[in-house]
Amino acid sequence: MQMKNILILTDFSYNSWNSIVYTLNLFKDKTIHFFILKNISSTNEYLNFKNKANSDEELDLLLNKIKNADINKKHTFNIIKDNRNIVLATKEQLKANNIDLIIIGTNDLTSKKIKNSNHISEELITKVPCDIMVIPNTANYSEYDNVVFATEFTNFLEAKLTFDLRKNKPFKKSKFHFLYLSKTKKTINKDQQWNKETLHDYFKNVPHNFSTKINTNLAVALDEFIEENNADLIVTAAKNLNLIEQLLFRPNNANLKYTNKTPFLVLT
Repeated sequence: MQMKNILILTDFSYNSWNSIVYTLNLFKDKTIHFFILKNISSTNEYLNFKNKANSDEELDLLLNKIKNADINKKHTFNIIKDNRNIVLATKEQLKANNIDLIIIGTNDLTSKKIKNSNHISEELITKVPCDIMVIPNTANYSEYDNVVFATEFTNFLEAKLTFDLRKNKPFKKSKFHFLYLSKTKKTINKDQQWNKETLHDYFKNVPHNFSTKINTNLAVALDEFIEENNADLIVTAAKNLNLIEQLLFRPNNANLKYTNKTPFLVLT
């Protein structure tokens, strides 16, 4: 994955502005074509602008604010409005502009109390075939010294996905922590062992390690590991939907620290 075209969703909130600032800092040394999408669908609560008549003015102000920030002057910015369902609008941009990465700003990484909430990150991660980074509102970009890849060793594509990620400049000096999460203490099967060995083979010349956390609540296990290792980013594969469900969509714990401060990158 070589990131050149990035789509950022905005609703003019502090959360979305923080995600823009974070992304500009993340890619300060690379020339990026940014596409800023404002969804104005009246059926979408998460990205619904209350006064549509003012949306053009707000978008102009946002663009000026971005350009006045301390950014790489080689970046380009395109502002887009779309009144369709957010998933359809995002898929259209994916197709039209060959998007490599989608950025979502949020006030946390969970669906909170509503179990069946059509949370925007959940909608896009499960329905849009693109790498997606969810950035909490208190996240501040710093060098990715420690990257945690959460896994159950059930996806044979994880090794290539992660190794391709490392080709991008922000990850060239990162140490990768492959964290096996399980609710019970058990021996991994032959397929899991093969996937683990494949990860090791890909990263044999790259700083990395393998760790295991056992906890009936996988989100708590991840939270502890992040604190213990000062992790800057959480990564997982999009096909690991069961794991993403427990860590990102509905981790079922109000005291988790990573949901408010640690970005979560889902790779396709």
